[in-house]
Order: sequence, then C-alpha cells, then structure tokens
Amino acid sequence: MRPTVADFRPDIPYRLRHLIGPRLTRLARRVGRPEFRLHRSGYAGTVDVPMNEFERALSTGGFAWGPVSWYHQPPVGADPNGSWTYRRVPFSDRQLHVILSRRDDDRIDVYAHWEYNWRRHPVKHAKQLGIDREGGSTSMQAWFDSQGIDYDSRSRTRRKVSHAVRRVAASLLGRGTGE
Repeated sequence: MRPTVADFRPDIPYRLRHLIGPRLTRLARRVGRPEFRLHRSGYAGTVDVPMNEFERALSTGGFAWGPVSWYHQPPVGADPNGSWTYRRVPFSDRQLHVILSRRDDDRIDVYAHWEYNWRRHPVKHAKQLGIDREGGSTSMQAWFDSQGIDYDSRSRTRRKVSHAVRRVAASLLGRGTGE
C-alpha cells in the first residue's frame, strides 16, 4: 500500500498551521524582526511534480514535515505550502530547512537554507543566526540530483522569457509550414 500525504503531513495540524500561520507571522513582526521573506539566493529550483509525490519523496529521503516553522512568504505569488527539515541526527548542530510553494497542481518552487537546529540551539535559531541560503540551495539541488528529480533553477523571469520565446518560435515555424 502506498503512503498518502496524510502519512507525512497530518491534515488537522496542516490546516491549523495555514489558518494561524499568517496571524503568528504578523504578531512576531510586532515583537521582533524575524525574516519571513524567502530570498532568491535560497531558491533551489522548480520541480514539475505533484505536491503529494514530492512530499512522499522528501519523507522517504529523510526529511520531516515541520508544523512549527515560521510562516515564510515566497517573493512572488502563492503562500507557502509546506515546510520540511532534514537533520542528520535529531540534535545535530544544523538542519536543512526546505520551504515549498505550489505554482500549480504539478509545479512547485523549492527554497532551502541551512540554519541552526532549533532543538539544539533554540536561541540562535530564533534569532536566525548563521542562515546559509546559498549552501542550502546547493544542498537541495544535490539532493534533487541524487533522487533523480528534474528541476529548473532559472529564475521565474528567465523561465517566463524562455517559454515566451519558445511559443513565438513555434508560432513562426507553424506559419512557415502552411499550418
């Protein structure tokens, strides 16, 4: 029997997190200055995989769903759809934090950064010390490669321009052949 998304991300906590996450973010902004925006430097790539399949791959690959993580905001578009962490051991010094943002049913933007493990360094984690976005992005791309997951690491703008050029070229070629 194949595992379901509910096996990786309990439905009630997931819905509750998305219900109260934005409110907690607003409250935290009033109290302190935590960083909630995802940065281009942490962009690992876009995968063309349905969310439940990608989450299954993350779970199988040793990542754990993170219901208590900050409610991060992608630079463009949709709200985040998932937060996952990878730790070599439960109390490792650092953890790889991965944030998913669904573009459509089969397309997910993936952001990643290395950060202090909140279980071992709660203060450093809360103060967001030692965030390594580039290293997290590179580590996530290496994980994609090791799992055989295709990804596109070009920026959203570059992808849009590339798709537009391909559509124009296909249109011109189509007219040139009498279609």
